[in-house]
Amino acid sequence: MTGIDVAGVRSAESVRRWLSSRQELWGARSNNESLLETLTRFCAFAGKTPDEMVDDCLKPGKAGETLMLRTRARRQYMELVEQFEAANASRDDGNVARSFLIHNGIAMNPGILT
Repeated sequence: MTGIDVAGVRSAESVRRWLSSRQELWGARSNNESLLETLTRFCAFAGKTPDEMVDDCLKPGKAGETLMLRTRARRQYMELVEQFEAANASRDDGNVARSFLIHNGIAMNPGILT
């Protein structure tokens, strides 16, 4: 995926949901431009838009109303976040990606620090 930029990331529904959820929990000051920049770098690393990543991990349930977690996709994104974190040598960068996924209903477990 090419052409992933901060403006495109900012306009994604999943990003609006993430930032809104963060603001409800920690206040408006918890959201800043660096979060969007880091998420944009993660999207470029993954080769996916924010909404594509969420759609990869969640699918409509049998009733069509409830979303179901795609376990294999979740594991792939957990590994991708770990790779992103290692490539940037930054646990904070990995945590931004995890935060985005978690606030969109995708459970993440970071590796244990040693």
